[in-house]
Parts: sequence; structure tokens; C-alpha cells
Amino acid sequence: MRHESTNAHSQTDSDVLQDRKTPPKMSDPSLGPGYDVVVIGAGHAGCEAGLASARIGASTLVITPNLDRTGYMPCNPSIGGPGKSHLVAEVDALGGAMAQVADQTRLNVRLLNTSKGPAVQALRSQQDKSLYAMVMKATLESQENLTLIQDEVVALRLESGPDGRPAVAAVQCRQRGLIHCRAAIVTAGTFLRGAMVAGEVRDAGGRTGDRSDTALAGTMADLGFQLRRLKTGTPPRIDGRTIDFDECEEQHGDAGDRWLSQAGVLGQIQGIRLPRHPLHPESQSLSTEGQLSCFRTQTGPQTHQIIERNLHRAPMFNGGIDGVGPRYCPSIEDKVGRFRDKSSHTVFLEPEGWQTSEYYVQGMSTSLPFDVQDDVVHSIPGLTRSVITRYGYAVEYDAIDPSELTSTMESRRVGRLFLAGQVNGTSGYEEAAGQGLLAGWNAANASRNNEYVRLTRDQSYIGVMVDDLVSKPFEEPYRMFTSRAEYRLLLRPETANDRLAHLAFDHGLIDAARMEQVGNDRGLLDAALTELSVHRIHPESSAERLLVEHGFGPLSKPHSLLELFRRPGNGPSEMKLVGEILDVRTLKALPHHLRPRLDQEIKYGGFVEREAKEVARHSALERRKIPDSLDFAEISGLRIEARMKLAQHQPRTFGEAGRLSGVTPADIAVLLVHATRTSQSLV
Repeated sequence: MRHESTNAHSQTDSDVLQDRKTPPKMSDPSLGPGYDVVVIGAGHAGCEAGLASARIGASTLVITPNLDRTGYMPCNPSIGGPGKSHLVAEVDALGGAMAQVADQTRLNVRLLNTSKGPAVQALRSQQDKSLYAMVMKATLESQENLTLIQDEVVALRLESGPDGRPAVAAVQCRQRGLIHCRAAIVTAGTFLRGAMVAGEVRDAGGRTGDRSDTALAGTMADLGFQLRRLKTGTPPRIDGRTIDFDECEEQHGDAGDRWLSQAGVLGQIQGIRLPRHPLHPESQSLSTEGQLSCFRTQTGPQTHQIIERNLHRAPMFNGGIDGVGPRYCPSIEDKVGRFRDKSSHTVFLEPEGWQTSEYYVQGMSTSLPFDVQDDVVHSIPGLTRSVITRYGYAVEYDAIDPSELTSTMESRRVGRLFLAGQVNGTSGYEEAAGQGLLAGWNAANASRNNEYVRLTRDQSYIGVMVDDLVSKPFEEPYRMFTSRAEYRLLLRPETANDRLAHLAFDHGLIDAARMEQVGNDRGLLDAALTELSVHRIHPESSAERLLVEHGFGPLSKPHSLLELFRRPGNGPSEMKLVGEILDVRTLKALPHHLRPRLDQEIKYGGFVEREAKEVARHSALERRKIPDSLDFAEISGLRIEARMKLAQHQPRTFGEAGRLSGVTPADIAVLLVHATRTSQSLV
């Protein structure tokens, strides 16, 4: 038999489902009021977790220490960007709120990586920070089956679970006492033993104005969870009235329709635009309608000299901070210290709202002393007279080692306890939202005795992220990049509905109207692709003459319209023109929002088909289950490290085993041979 460690950390995903015949009972009346699911925290993970659980039909309670910070953006007030907008599209396809709230409260929206292929292009939306939090809070308050309260969870009450592990039975609140639940989700962000650091100043807290959580952190430690000390940071904010915008490069938002959400694409929502604060430059009235501009400047030799002279006062360099920070979002002192060959670093000035004078200084994350921050900011063009309204600082916090999780976001150690967001060692609002939605989904399933859901790497970026977290070691906070996904062309943002909507509808995450819209769109695209493939144009025909008259090049041989549109320079506008002049029914009927999708499916169809075949080729290994009877310790030929990693993580499939750090292809070959021989001997 496979070795079963006495440590509950070794429990597998399948163990969680074993022998669950009835939902957990609300057995003890002394536990007070009961809910199916309790969500601890109302950041981006907590909001999506609560909404997903409630949409499925589970009675859900979201508890946060400060209701005014629901959906709050303590760092950069933006949604999307490379890799991140892909996650947002999937959250939206699964019925989540982030994309719609972002579309309603945006200040500036741009498509990034436009010179590259569609798999890595990314939409980034700058938000009105206060407005985003208000709209998100209202979204939670209007959700059926969801209650949002202000309180603080200080401990968990456990009971014996059906699989032999302890399982969540209730949460202990500071004000309301015990509240029973069938499942709980911890989305504590940076608050577990959080500490804010700037120079010699060190204060307890997860962010300015909010105290750290020591009680719940102590509970997690007492339960034996492996904790890691991580760090994140935030830059100064500047009074816009003291910025010389003439010395900066203005960056307008994109013209035309750019939406993160499907509802926005379909014209079902509109942005909430407040009156513009008088400080915002008048030139912005010339920019894209309904948007504010961002501005670009940069550091220089003087900036770097100031920082270098004060590195001994920087907590990152003098030992004042022990936590590991995000590699891809370093502080300005880290950038200057590590990249001494760079003479400058880009700095972006981004408005924080319609009705505020504050600007976010992107690229200037720092924990330098306050007096040094003043000198550094004043050395940057455009900011020589600027007033810092809020100083930058770093936050150190405890995070759960994600190897404590299964691919369903449930704890291996404690049954019916789920974790999501920055508490799992990730970085970013979008990563938190994706985890939160999956955790809320499966917590609701746990409370209702339904089977858990797992999202795979070939199915979603959320699946890539979760698989990375539970199978690979990360020394620094995890951030999503398109380069992490091996099937990027299949996982483009515009395909999120095709990939995930059916699953979402089957589980109650989206309604029938949304599912019908997704089906209609897919039907129109398929009909257009079919007609374009059979509609042929011959040289010197009347159809070719019409095309040439309208600017298309002559044909040397017969072409289908599909081949014609694969030519460089033929895009959505040319499709519309051809549909009209040649009376192509499916093109004429195709809605405006589907034309870019059709263009991409035509141009990249061959590459997508090749990638789909690669997925199919790997699927057998990916989905082949490792027999429960397999004892890794008894398999000769397995290296010691591989045995340890396999016993620790207990992968369900050979695909999962192959992605574990420390497990080589040779180890998988040995495992396959042993499993095959074992199964044959049992026949």
C-alpha cells in the first residue's frame, strides 16, 4: 500500500472526497448562527470567494475588520496587464465581479504588447480607487445568499472530519462569538503578523490605517501550517497640484471600445464618470473621451546617487526586513542597488481618482526613510516641487506555504478549510481574485456535498497558477505571466467564455441568459468560419473585380475568403467591407464585437490547431491516475529526492507528478513502469 504519513499534510485531493455521504452537520447549538460558508476577509480574494459561494446557492457570510475597505486597492489602483488580464477574463467567464467593477470605475484603459501576438496582448485598466471599493461593496451587498459584516475572526473551531483529519466547524469572532459553518475560507492578505517598515520606523499593520492580525496567525501556526515570511511594498503618493506635467510625457488611454468584461463588450454596462477634479491637466480634455491621462517620467543619475548614499538606511539592505519580496516588482532602492549599469528607471504618474489630487508613483515602491523619499522624489523631472501626501513603505507578513494546499484550494491539513489570495504567497489583485473564486466555488461544493472542481493547465490560467503553487517551490511572491502557460494560444482572454462558461453554468456560477449569449456568439463564429472556407473567389471573376475596385490585390489563383483574410493587412474592417460588397451573409450578420475574434481565429487557426494536438498528446499522461496502492518508498530506481517529494505532495496523476520540483522525467519513467507492472500483476 502507498505509505500514508501520520502528518495530515500528506493528505491527497481524493482523500478529501472520501466517505463524504452527507454534508457536515450543524451539530452544536452553542456554536451560534450557522452558514454554509464563512469567508474571512473582504479583499479581492474574499470578494470573489463570497460571491462565487453565494451564486452557487450556499448561505455565505463574509467577515472583514473594516467594511469601508471592501475590495480596497492598497497598492496600484489598476486591474489587468500582462498575464493578469487573462486571469480577469477567466474570473469574468466564471461569473466573477472584478472585470465588471473595473469597467465601471476605470480612469484610463490601454491595450499592451500590441506589437506582439494575441496570446500575450493584455488590457490594463487604471481605476478610481475609492469608487472601485464602493462599487465592489455594493455588488456584495446586492448578492443573494450573501451577508457582509464588520468583525474580526480570531480563531477556528475544529471537529473530527470523515477522513480522519480535523475539519472546520465554526469561527470565533471578536464581537459576535462563535459562528458555525460547514466550510471556511481564509483570505487574510498581508495581515497575518503584518508589519509596515520605512527606514527606522516599524509599525504593526497589514496596510496604513489597518492593524495586523496576530490572533488568527497564531491559530494557523498552532495548527502546524508551514509559514513563510514575505514582503511587498508600495510607493509614495504625490499631490497632483505640485506636479509639473509639462516636464512629463502624457499617455492617453486607447480610443475605441476596450472592455475587460463580457458585459462591457456587449454594451450592457457603462463607466461611472465623476466630474473631473480641477487639477487634472486641461490637455486631458483632448484625450480619449471619458478617460484621464497618465504621465511618464524617469529617474536619473542624481536620483541614483541619493539612493546609493542611503542604502545603509534601507531596510532591504541593512537587515531591517527579513521577508522575501517580489522579484518582478522590486523597490527603487533594489533596482538601483542591483542594476548599477542602468542610468535611469521609468516612473509613471497615475491618477488615483476623478475627485482627488493624488497621483500614484508607479515604479517607485520603497521602504527608504521618509526624508530620503522626499529627496529622491524631488530629483525626478516633473516632481522637483512635489509634495508627498503618503510615504511609501514595505509590508512584511506571514504567508502559508502553498504546498499546504490541494489543487482545489483546500488545506491538506484541515478539512473544509480553504485559503486564497496573498495569504498563499501570491502577489496581485488578479491572482487573488482567481484563487478566491475557485476557493469559494469549492467551499460551496464542500458545504453541499458536491464534488470539488479542479481547473487544469490546458483549461485556464487559473489552473496554471494553482498547479504552479501546489507543485513548485517559490522563494518570492508568485506573479502570473503569460510565459508560465505552455498553451498560451488556447488560453487567450477572448476564448475564456468558450473554455469555461459551460462549466460555470453547470455549477450555477452564471445564469441561462449568459450561457445563451456565449452559445450564440460561438454559433455565429462557427457559421462565419464555415462559409468563409467554402466561399471561393476566382481570378478575373466579377467578385475579384469588385475586390480590386475596393483596394484588394488581384488574385493569381483561386482563393477561399478564409485564405484571403489570412493575408497581412486584412483585418476586421476589411471583413466588414467584403461582407457588404460580396453579400456574405454570415459576415454581414456578425456583430461588431465578434469581428476581432473571427480575425484572430482565422489568422492563428493553424497554430491553435497544432497546440490543441499537443494538449491531446499530453492528456493521456496528464490524466492517468497514480494507483492508490503505490508505495513510493518501495519503488526501486526512484531517487531519494523524488521519493520524498512524491510522498509529501501525493500527486493524483502522472502529469502532476512530473511537474513537481525534484522529480525528473527519468523518475516518471520508473514510476510508469512500476505502475504498469503492478496493474498487470493484479489482473
